[in-house]
Amino acid sequence: MGAGMVLLCAGMAAGPSGLVPERGSEGPFLSGSLGLSRTTVTWLGRTAIGCAAAGTLAVLWALRRGWKGLPPRVILTFGAAAAALMTVLPVAGSVDILNYAVYGRITDLGHNPYTMTPQHLYRLGDPVGLLRPEPWAGHPTVYGPAATAVHALAGHLGGASMAWIVLWLKLFHAAAFTATAYMLHRLTGPDRAARTRAALLWTLNPVMLFWMIGSGHADALAITFLVGAVLVVGNRAALGPALLAGSLAGAAVAVKATFALPVLGLAIAGLRHPRLLATGALGGAVTLATGYLVAGPAAIASLTRRLAHDNDLFLPVPGALLERPALYTPAIAATTGGLALLIWWRLNRRSPLVPEAVLDARPIAAFAVACVVLSPVQYPWYDAAFLPLLALVRPSRLDELLIVRGALLTAIVLPGIGIATPQYEAARVVVLLFTLVLVASCLWRPRTPASLDQRWAPT
Repeated sequence: MGAGMVLLCAGMAAGPSGLVPERGSEGPFLSGSLGLSRTTVTWLGRTAIGCAAAGTLAVLWALRRGWKGLPPRVILTFGAAAAALMTVLPVAGSVDILNYAVYGRITDLGHNPYTMTPQHLYRLGDPVGLLRPEPWAGHPTVYGPAATAVHALAGHLGGASMAWIVLWLKLFHAAAFTATAYMLHRLTGPDRAARTRAALLWTLNPVMLFWMIGSGHADALAITFLVGAVLVVGNRAALGPALLAGSLAGAAVAVKATFALPVLGLAIAGLRHPRLLATGALGGAVTLATGYLVAGPAAIASLTRRLAHDNDLFLPVPGALLERPALYTPAIAATTGGLALLIWWRLNRRSPLVPEAVLDARPIAAFAVACVVLSPVQYPWYDAAFLPLLALVRPSRLDELLIVRGALLTAIVLPGIGIATPQYEAARVVVLLFTLVLVASCLWRPRTPASLDQRWAPT
């Protein structure tokens, strides 16, 4: 895992390439100008991801066979250090954060990012607009009002410099990533093995560190709100924490609308406490309504147009469904719900990781996994929606399966700047294959179903 981190950081520090996009002045980042070829950074990235995945799987294997794990202080120290290092290196693997910076600049200038496109800012000759990435130049933002507020703050702090806006965004994402790591540390209890497993899935996971901070994707903000909702409730069946948890869950959806399904799992987990559920639903509804009232109806219209951008579909959705939104939405919802229930049924064969907790994390994790693996549009950074939640349930075959899936998708899309058609075709094969394997894994019952859990038994 350490070798994977070193190789990823080396590729980022080498300067603009197929891995690192141009962002104007170097600004505050630790960056060289080696001019590495696309072939070089492709194999560098793939080697790094291979090392990271192999290390993660090896340590998961050791935990299943009785290793007690790392001291908690070591986990948090190394996690914070890795997050800080990824923050000061240039953005890599994607141009999405450059889009965030442009939308933040648009908002800070007093325009509406849900109606004004980066191309409009480009035509005005704005120094940030001149660096807008081509793929989304003609699209307004598709992110929720909570994400837009963060982008606007970074745009205000960074001013007319793309590099400084990006640095502020990375700082916010690093803070969110570290906060999630600390919350998982609290939620997994005193057992070192449980905390180490959570670190493998999130805190010390080189793939997640790369996508959440190094590449700077907004998923880091959304999952922080969702895990925060679980932490706030904890083992206290009180209305105040439930109201705050609902507000945090609403904020997660206000970052990315796709987090609505994990939040549905959160609501299902609260069915045992109707008063808490009603209070939390109220908090979530008020948060979402307030955010979208401020953003205006253009925010909802922009989200619905995202479905029309179908050149990056990862699952083979029939054209007849894509052309009929009235059929498309219920079909996707029904399929995703069915898979979520299947995963939940499999996870329910194990006791909760923290029996005294008010919320059982199993339905939350199940709906989060189903939401990602059956999403028509999915990238490896989408895995941030479920990996921290998997840390809150007992180990299962899902751990290794989803780690391998995320690593393969990452290796396919890297170096990431200008993904070619063959890369999409390979990703579609991997996504479909692993979806089928996931279903089969949930349906298959081993002859010794308790053997793995008996070897990994938190005290």
